[in-house]
Amino acid sequence: MGLPKGRFSIYRGTEMHAYSRLDFTYCTPSVVGRTGHLVDTKWLCWGALNSAQARFSVVDGKEEGGGWSCRMKIDDGPYAGYWLDSSDGWVCAVGSTSQRWRFLGDGDQVEWWQGELRPVVITDRKPSSDADSGQQLRALVGGTPQTYTISRIDG
Repeated sequence: MGLPKGRFSIYRGTEMHAYSRLDFTYCTPSVVGRTGHLVDTKWLCWGALNSAQARFSVVDGKEEGGGWSCRMKIDDGPYAGYWLDSSDGWVCAVGSTSQRWRFLGDGDQVEWWQGELRPVVITDRKPSSDADSGQQLRALVGGTPQTYTISRIDG
């Protein structure tokens, strides 16, 4: 696939289906005991209840050795116009950013990195709580790189 031209979605693993899609969630505190998927809306998770697909645009994209890098602008939903960044490693939506994300690999299957040392990995802990609250994303020093699938929405 190379560098996406325009909008794209991200899926964990190598297959694209609703349960592997990167989403923003919109749960309320009353849901905590029943689903285990409560997350702050600015944080990202995978295929949770009451969620909306996260779509991104490539900004300042450039090809690099073994892949490409870019800044990622959120394309729709309540965080349209925000940027994807990380707070203490936790991947979240922010008002402005200079954060560049790296995607290494051929075709649609890639590893997702923040800089040279922090692969983006899936974790089961919300940043502000020890409670199980869905699968969050974190750029983790020393983490084991995982495979993600990039799906271009437009050309």
